[in-house]
Amino acid sequence: MKMKGLLLIVAFCVSAQAADEMSLMKFKATNACQGCDLSGANLNKANLEGANLKGADLANANLANANLTDADLKGADLSNANLQDADLKHARLYTVNLEGANLQDANLEGAILKFAILKGADLKGADLEGANLKNVKYLDKAKLCKTIMPWGEDNSGC
Repeated sequence: MKMKGLLLIVAFCVSAQAADEMSLMKFKATNACQGCDLSGANLNKANLEGANLKGADLANANLANANLTDADLKGADLSNANLQDADLKHARLYTVNLEGANLQDANLEGAILKFAILKGADLKGADLEGANLKNVKYLDKAKLCKTIMPWGEDNSGC
């Protein structure tokens, strides 16, 4: 196992006290946590690059400053999660629930947000290059309502 992955697992196991113990063990063994319960986990500054978190429950998780580059979060619940300053470059966020999430200053360059729920999310200062409203490949049918975008509040999906 790579040293980077081992450090992530150690940090993950120490700081994810609110998460389901079996989910932690599964993540430790596979570096994937598809459909698992990591709600409320403290993953501040965690390196989750390329992680498979499809359908994972990350509601109320602290992912501030986390590296989620190329992560697969399809169908994950990130409602009310703290993703401030997180790197979500090229992350797959199909059907992800980001309702009420803090995405301030997050890097969403090239992130795929098709059918994402962004109601009440705060994207102030976020980098949306390649993930803008004009490019339907990325924000196609995302639900925006009381969503704070870098250019102001967007209520196009209310």
